[in-house]
Amino acid sequence: MSGSWAAWESKRPLSELMKAEALHLSTWTFADDGGLATRSSLLCRLQDAGDDASWQSFFDSYWRLIYNVARKAGLSDADAQDVVQDTVISVARKMPQFRYDRSKGSFKQWLLLITRRRIHDHLRRLYRRPAFVAPASEAEQSVGISTEANLTPDAQIDAAWEYEWQQNVLLKALGRVRERVNPKHYQVFDCCVLKNMKAGQAARMFGLAIAQVYLINHRVGSALKRAAKQLETEMEGSAGSLG
Repeated sequence: MSGSWAAWESKRPLSELMKAEALHLSTWTFADDGGLATRSSLLCRLQDAGDDASWQSFFDSYWRLIYNVARKAGLSDADAQDVVQDTVISVARKMPQFRYDRSKGSFKQWLLLITRRRIHDHLRRLYRRPAFVAPASEAEQSVGISTEANLTPDAQIDAAWEYEWQQNVLLKALGRVRERVNPKHYQVFDCCVLKNMKAGQAARMFGLAIAQVYLINHRVGSALKRAAKQLETEMEGSAGSLG
């Protein structure tokens, strides 16, 4: 992924970075972050503001999640970019006091709390009220929220967060699996499962028996589930003693 932690520090616009990432995702070329052992170890390393590699890992892991949730809360592209920047800066400011403590709750919920506060800050500045409810059609299409549910703005943000978190895990899990399995097998899985190609057509394309196509899809799908479960554990992490 292009871009660096320095872009966050200087608060430069992220438009070019996001365009590059969109192209990156459209070709299904995901980078493997297998070198990141656990989210708690990353948080500890972030205490060193000069550890560019760790801040880059944090940036790569969470910017898209934060951005998408901000957009679904009703913010424009530019304002959502600002939320990402402000959220990461808030995390940076808290890092010197970070102490790892599993009993304090998950990192996932801690980051949601910070993100929600930054979204509210922007909405107050824009609309002079605590929160802004996204149009019903957008909310429904994005996270399946029903207009009859009468969710509060915070509940809508929470629902968007959960949806985007799972999407983030899926994309990263696909990246890990792509790096680990036979390239031809991943191509078969990509065509059949991700692009909805019929098994018979894939079999002819790759010179395989239909039974082989089904077996490959099953094996790669199982590997994807394992990778997603592992990533979910890593990314949940612990909030430490930041409160």
